[in-house]
Order: sequence, then structure tokens, then C-alpha cells
Amino acid sequence: MSQINLYNKARWDFEKAKNKAFFSRLMKKLFSQNDELLRFDEVKHLLAPHGMAYRGVKSIPLDKIVGSEGRYQDFDTNFLPLHEHNRQRWENIDLAHLKEITLPPIKVYKVGDFYFVRDGNHRVSVARQLGMEFIDAEITELFVKVPLQSEKLDQKSLLIAEGYRFFLEKTHIDKVLPHISFSLTNPWGYYRLVEHINTYKYLLEERLKKSLSIEEASKEWFFNLYKPVTDLILSNKILKHFPGRTAGDLYIWIMDHWHYLKERYGPIDLITAMEDYTKRFGKRSWWQKLVRFFSGHQKGEKENETQKDSDSRSE
Repeated sequence: MSQINLYNKARWDFEKAKNKAFFSRLMKKLFSQNDELLRFDEVKHLLAPHGMAYRGVKSIPLDKIVGSEGRYQDFDTNFLPLHEHNRQRWENIDLAHLKEITLPPIKVYKVGDFYFVRDGNHRVSVARQLGMEFIDAEITELFVKVPLQSEKLDQKSLLIAEGYRFFLEKTHIDKVLPHISFSLTNPWGYYRLVEHINTYKYLLEERLKKSLSIEEASKEWFFNLYKPVTDLILSNKILKHFPGRTAGDLYIWIMDHWHYLKERYGPIDLITAMEDYTKRFGKRSWWQKLVRFFSGHQKGEKENETQKDSDSRSE
């Protein structure tokens, strides 16, 4: 391919990538989806790394690169170019690929299973547009308390991780139970767990007439409250009525529901509260929905017949 044709190909590649970015952004706005790259400084603030280590140069998956340190406004979530001022640099890198010139490795931060670009955003963009799956990268790994090992890293999963970090910092439960992990699908759930432990600590201190460390209270809470309740949730197979949720989620909701029922109706056991919560808010199978529909239909017919009998007697 001649030099002129190579330049034309690079220009065409950029135009195609920019058009894809435009239509992708339009579709995501229509469906209220986020199309922004994750900002490394925000991730660092949320997860508060406690150290780092240089890992050398390795080949990394391009689809695990999810954010940028300084160019997060220049590319969308697929690293497609958003602005005209990216053109010259983007085309030069594409041209280097077309000429089979070896480019230096990009530089990235590694957090959990994901990467954030320190240097080489345009190289990532071109590589993804060319359909490459891997790219050489010079890696600096950041250590965080909460592992990021999900399939997808987005704003919600970052908030969940930040909530988990807050939970560990406030309770120190990872120090007394290092092999136990807690999984929630709502970031605010971890703040509720902190409240539960603090309340449990206060009540336990009142009963024992002595003060306890947060580590002691957290351990007692886990074995005397959290674990028995989540074991019941799992043994009674309640999670099947709440797809996509965890035993930790159900622990919080059921405990709140139990408290509500006791305030309204007086003494009530946990199993009853658990069954009532599942009945009220759990997802029903098609068969249960069908039975419920016909039960409600028959009940309505009986009520109508009773009303007719009552009306005829009054006449």
C-alpha cells in the first residue's frame, strides 16, 4: 500500500471510530446509560489504596482497561475518540500500526482485575478499533482492602467497594475474621451493617456491664446474629425468591422487617418474619402467580355471592 493510501486509511479509521462514538453515545443517552470512562483519581479516592508495587511489562486484556488518569473526557467507555483534537495523534498511531512499527508499552495502574491508563490512551483506542485483544503494558499495581474481581467495573460496583471499605475500617471485622467476606448488592447496605454492629455492641455492653472493643463486638455479632440469620436464609432457600440478591442483602431487609412487625404486632419469631417478608416481597414463580390469581378470583366471587345474599335478605 502506498504512503498516500496509508494516510487515507488512517484518516478513514479515525472518522469511522469517531462516528461509532457518536452513535454509541446517542444510544446510551436514549437508554440512560453511562458512557464515560472511569476517572482514576475518583477510584483512588473511593478505594483508598494502602500501597503499590511495580509489576513490570506484561500483556494485558484490552477489555479490562476501564479508565484513565488524565484523558477520561477524550474517550468513551469503549475508548472511542470523542473530539476532533484527538485526530492527529490517533492517526499517527494508527499509521504506525499500518506500517508495522512496534510501539512502546502503555503505562497503567492495576486495581484488582482492572486497569487505568497512565500513558497511552490513544494507543489503547487504536488497538481496540483494530480489533486487538491484548496490549503490552508497564504495570503499577495498587493494593486495596476490597478486591475488584467482578466481570464489569462501573460506578455502582465502585460505590459498593467503597461501602465495603468503610465497613471494614469501622468494624475491623477483617482482622478477627480474615477468611470471612461479606457480599451486598447495594452500597448503602454496608453502612447499615455498621449500624447493626454498633447497636449490638451497645446492647451487649449493657448486658455484660463492661465495655468491648469494636473487634470483640464485631466477632460476637457475626457468630450470634449475622451467621445464624444468613444460615436460615440459605437453608430455607429464600434467595430463589430474590434473584440477583445475596444472603447479606436479605439479612438486612429481614431484620428490618422483623423489627417493624414486632413494633406493630408485638412479640413475633424470626422465622415468621422471614416467611412474611418472602411472601410480601419475594418474586413468585409463574405457577404461584397463577394460583394466586385464581384464588383471588374465587375469593372475589364468594364475596359477591355473600353480598347478594345479604342484599336479598335485607329486601
